Amino acid sequence: MRDFFEDLGKRLGETAETVTSKAGDAIEIQRIKGQIRGLARGNAVDLMELGRTIYDRYKEGGEVEESAKALCDAIRDREAAIEDYEKKIAKIRGTSECARCGRMVSKEMSYCPYCGEKVTVCDADAEEVRDDADTADAPADSTEEKDADTAETTAEKTEEAAE
Repeated sequence: MRDFFEDLGKRLGETAETVTSKAGDAIEIQRIKGQIRGLARGNAVDLMELGRTIYDRYKEGGEVEESAKALCDAIRDREAAIEDYEKKIAKIRGTSECARCGRMVSKEMSYCPYCGEKVTVCDADAEEVRDDADTADAPADSTEEKDADTAETTAEKTEEAAE
C-alpha cells in the first residue's frame, strides 16, 4: 500500500510540474503575441501614413502609379459621398456651414461659436430645407425610393472607381 501512495505522490508531483511548465509557456506565448500585435499596430500606422502621403500627392496633382491612382480615385469618390451625407445630416439637424471656418453651426445662432463669424442663411439653403420638409410629409415609399437611388448611385461610383 505504501508503494501505491509513493507512486501516486510521485505522479501528482510530475503532473503539477508539467502543468506549471505549460502555464509558464502559455504566459510567455501571450507576452510574445502581445509584442507581435504591438509591432503589427506600428506597421498599420506606418502603412496608413504612407497611404496618406501618396493620397496627398495625388490630390496635389503629383505623379502616382496606376494601381495607386485607382485606389485614390475610389477614396476621392467615397470622401465626396461622405461629405454629401454629412450635409444631409446637417440639414436634418438644422445646421449650416460657417463660411469662415467650415464648422457646422445651428441656424438659430447669429455668430459662429468657433470663430465668431456672423452666420448668414442663404436663400438657397432655406429653399433646400423647405424641400426636405415637404419630402418629410410625403409617404414612406418616396423616401425609400430616394434611399434606393442614393445607394445605386454610390454603388455605380464605386464600380467605376474599381474599373
